[in-house]
Amino acid sequence: MVEKQKQQEIAAAAAATGGSVLNVAALLASGTQVTPQIAMAAQMAALQAKALAETGIAVPSYYNPAAVNPMKFAEQEKKRKMLWQGKKEGDKSQSAEIWEKLNFGNKDQNVKFRKLMGIKSEDEAGCSSVDEESYKTLKQQEEVFRNLDAQYEMARSQTHTQRGMGLGFTSSMRGMDAV
Repeated sequence: MVEKQKQQEIAAAAAATGGSVLNVAALLASGTQVTPQIAMAAQMAALQAKALAETGIAVPSYYNPAAVNPMKFAEQEKKRKMLWQGKKEGDKSQSAEIWEKLNFGNKDQNVKFRKLMGIKSEDEAGCSSVDEESYKTLKQQEEVFRNLDAQYEMARSQTHTQRGMGLGFTSSMRGMDAV
């Protein structure tokens, strides 16, 4: 009974000091028996204090200190802050610049594409300050679009004009079997 009272007094003293680092050495020096639970609580409090000193992020008191790694929690909080802090004004990625400068050859299609992509700056989207590398990229994209369009038209015409041909074998293929 006396031992439980001492443990409760120690826990109350730790709670009064804000739950910070329990000094196990001081408890041993005072003659109090240190249980594994007290030693583990002291170790968890030390880890939380270390994480608070290194990162400036404290683990909330409603988390179980034995179940939460304070360093991982601080790292997760930093990632969460970076995710939700928003972008700065001049912070654009290289791919965003390419999307803005993309030209479909028709102004209406360009405007529609920018609206779909959520690009708000319509006046900057022109080819005003295009460096050589992005100009090459734009030309390659235009070439790819032209090739895709030509391939689509060819495939569409074949599917509509050669209906009923079966598995794709034609009379020219039959002529090759005889050879």
